[in-house]
Amino acid sequence: MAVLESNDQLGQLWALIQELSEQLNQNRSVSVSLLAQAGNIKASPAETQSITLFNLDKSQEEYDAELERMNTSMVAENQALQRDNKELNTLIKDYEQTLETLMSSFRNRAKDVQERELSLIREYETKILARQDDYVTQDLASAVTFSQSLARISRLLRQFLRSLNGEDLDLPIPRQNGEDHRESWTTTAASEYALERETELTRLEIENEELRRMLGLAAAPTTRPNISETRPTFEPLQRDDEGMNTQNPESTSTIVGPFGTYKRLRPQV
Repeated sequence: MAVLESNDQLGQLWALIQELSEQLNQNRSVSVSLLAQAGNIKASPAETQSITLFNLDKSQEEYDAELERMNTSMVAENQALQRDNKELNTLIKDYEQTLETLMSSFRNRAKDVQERELSLIREYETKILARQDDYVTQDLASAVTFSQSLARISRLLRQFLRSLNGEDLDLPIPRQNGEDHRESWTTTAASEYALERETELTRLEIENEELRRMLGLAAAPTTRPNISETRPTFEPLQRDDEGMNTQNPESTSTIVGPFGTYKRLRPQV
């Protein structure tokens, strides 16, 4: 709104300046015409005198009276022209001073408006840059939070799958100071280690199934215990020199579990 009001005021000021300029031009043209008339009047007495010299029908007294009357009228006209010239010069000076004042006020107003616009532009640019920085920071924080949540969900899912397979859950290792800013290669190495571990566990499970088949236990598969129940304890597999169990599977209360371990069977009530 301030910019529109300043534009209206500048338009009114410009119209006033144009009106004053037109009036000044008219005054100058009037002064030029008056000067031309004065020159004509100055040249006319010689012609009239030369003409009156041949007017022999008039007496000398009439000629002198007429000449005196002409001189008086010319003096009065010259005085009136001088007054007009003085007034015109005064008006011209007033118009010039007014125009200079208006132009100085116009320049000052234009400078103030320009400085205000520049200050507003700088202020809004600063706010926009600050807002962009805030948005970038929020996006980065959201991305980091999402990545951490995804990693936590993946870890919990792996632990759940391992618990279904009867594995012992690894306790979370407390982080040392400065581990939050680890390099990317440590994360890659950890993922590769986890993949190798899963591959090794799968291979051991396949070997365990083969051993169970060789021991004659494959025909009587055991049911997977419920997750909500207490997990059975594990005992290491006792092997002889040839790497095979010498005990009879039917004479013991344990069965071979995954990854080369024995599971203690629960006593049946």
